[in-house]
Amino acid sequence: MKNPIPIHLNVWECCPSLCFAIFALSRGLFFHYCSVPMIGKEKILVLLLLLSSSVFADGPLVIDTVFVAFDTETTGFSQKNDRLVEIGAVKFRGDGEVLAATNWLVNPQRSISYYATEVNGITTEMAAQAPLFDEVWPEFEAFCSDTVLLAHNAPFDVGFLRAELKRSEIDPPAFPVLDTLPLFRNWFPRALSHSLEPLSVYLGVSGDTYHRAEADSFHIINIFKVGMRHRSAMTLRRLEQDANGADRLDGRRHK
Repeated sequence: MKNPIPIHLNVWECCPSLCFAIFALSRGLFFHYCSVPMIGKEKILVLLLLLSSSVFADGPLVIDTVFVAFDTETTGFSQKNDRLVEIGAVKFRGDGEVLAATNWLVNPQRSISYYATEVNGITTEMAAQAPLFDEVWPEFEAFCSDTVLLAHNAPFDVGFLRAELKRSEIDPPAFPVLDTLPLFRNWFPRALSHSLEPLSVYLGVSGDTYHRAEADSFHIINIFKVGMRHRSAMTLRRLEQDANGADRLDGRRHK
């Protein structure tokens, strides 16, 4: 496709705000072109750039990217007062190929309430024999190295990981994390619910087990694969947009 803007045009002199918008897009900041102060002609030029293939051409394709879908189970909802009891993780390529899967029970150093066990099936006795979080963490960190993390309602899972890292006095790595809850809301707007179980039923990819960390990680992948059926040319940058931005495990956020 030919560049819609003549190459001889001195863009910087005639419309510096356009150059700023292009720079922002090239750095993955995803400013909406309407948020950049511009006059009419400049706004039209940015819109043309957004519609052209060249804007996202430098970003990797989702189908070529390696992800880790992960999920956690906990003793409750409070990141301050409750603890992790399980981490599940599945490594896969964006084209749907599963590369590895693993699961860790984590000793929460406390009893697990009846209500938590009713949800995830994990008992105090099961977790009492498991390693502590600081023993599990190096394995999880190595498993996730050089990948993009996916979690459903990511602030919950990421918040518990950060709380456990803080208790263990471990500095969190800058792993990128995308939240599949807003992602799936954008991809499947007609679904009545975007929780994993009803959404997977709606899409015809339901399973037998829910609310266990590894099983829910696979549910994330199964729904993701449905969403990617007609998005083979999607870039990682566009995926980040669809997920309403990316977080990092160390707390930095990009929108």
